[in-house]
Parts: sequence; C-alpha cells; structure tokens
Amino acid sequence: MLTKKVKERKVWKKPDVQEIRSIIPGTVSKLKVSEGDKVEKGEEIMEYEAMKMQNIIKAPFDGTVEKIYVKEGEKLAKGVPMIFLRSNANAPDQA
Repeated sequence: MLTKKVKERKVWKKPDVQEIRSIIPGTVSKLKVSEGDKVEKGEEIMEYEAMKMQNIIKAPFDGTVEKIYVKEGEKLAKGVPMIFLRSNANAPDQA
C-alpha cells in the first residue's frame, strides 16, 4: 500500500537546458539582452546579485533570446525561470 505522500508526489522531469533558471535566491541586477536578440556562447546576458555578490550569467550556447521572464530589480527564489534561450542548433545535450 502506497502512502498519500508517495501517491501525490510530482513526477521528476529533466530540465530544459534552453530555460535559464536562478540557481540560488537573489535579485536581477541588470538585463543585458532583449527578446529577439541573438547571442553567442559565453556572451554576458544578465547580472544577478546573490549572497552580496554580483554574478554574471553567460549564454551557455549560441541562440536567440525568445522570452525574458524577469525584470531588473526583481527578487527571485531558487529555480525561477529567468530567460528562455532558443538554441540556434538542435537542442544541446542535457547531460
């Protein structure tokens, strides 16, 4: 017999690498891209302040900024989607 907790748990899904999420709670300091911008791997796309440190978020692959979910100054919890970056090639490996 399964417990209520086991029956109601969420099914784990592999994260979409094209969706850039906050890895720790923090604040969006500066957006350096706009929707529709094309970016290259390693290009700075935003600044994120967490634990009193400015963190530079860089594009993990060549792509196009399809959607920006956040605004400058917005406070975020861990795991919140920030930017959806559509790959110029096939979706990168999610290994």
